Amino acid sequence: MYWSRKLLKSNARNVLRGSYWRVFVACLVCGLLGAGSSSTVNINLPTQLLDLNSLDYDPYWSLIFSILWIVMIAVILLCLAWGIFVGGPMKVAQCRYMMENRCGNPPFSSLFSVFSNKDAYLNVVKTMFLRNLFIFLWSLLCVIPGIYKEYQYYYIPYLLAENPYMSFDRAKELSIAMTDGEKMDIFVLDLSFIGWYLLGAIILIGGIFVNPYAQATYAELYAAARSKAMDTGITGPDELSGFAQY
Repeated sequence: MYWSRKLLKSNARNVLRGSYWRVFVACLVCGLLGAGSSSTVNINLPTQLLDLNSLDYDPYWSLIFSILWIVMIAVILLCLAWGIFVGGPMKVAQCRYMMENRCGNPPFSSLFSVFSNKDAYLNVVKTMFLRNLFIFLWSLLCVIPGIYKEYQYYYIPYLLAENPYMSFDRAKELSIAMTDGEKMDIFVLDLSFIGWYLLGAIILIGGIFVNPYAQATYAELYAAARSKAMDTGITGPDELSGFAQY
């Protein structure tokens, strides 16, 4: 295997020594814009709102509940639209920024480079939407298949960060190949941050200070997976041209 948890985290700490606060701000902005959010929305309403038959009929209350339903549906649609058209691309933008940060000092504007080209942006939107949709549909079968697909498609945001024109089918194919035999190791890597996030939760917003470390580690993970893919001929520089150096 091309990596170990100890090596990835050591490399991440080295990268963050001179860039932690810059990365912190970048991750915070991405988080606020929905980079870590799901494309699905779960809104729970009081049962009284869901069971209108339990209330005595009154035209006044009927109008209020109708308005509430319209507002609720509008909020759900707006959240879905935000997740699809902003959240997904910002996840890709965060991946690109973290990979560029390994090479040097990327400008803050690179966080929004995914929006600068219409064709690239629309492809990122479509591919991330399909990724999230497939994971969601597999999750409907059972939790385990959904988690399995989540890890099979783990590198899709990074692949799009490097090549925003890559099709969903190709990104899916590459990610599946790059995670082959390593999904459990990646899962354990994710678990290794739980203690840090729990510690952050104790001081309320401390988790946001852990996130740069986690994202830097995941960038190292992709770098190792990319190197392996190049060495084994799964892909090449014509498809993955690398990240800008500053």
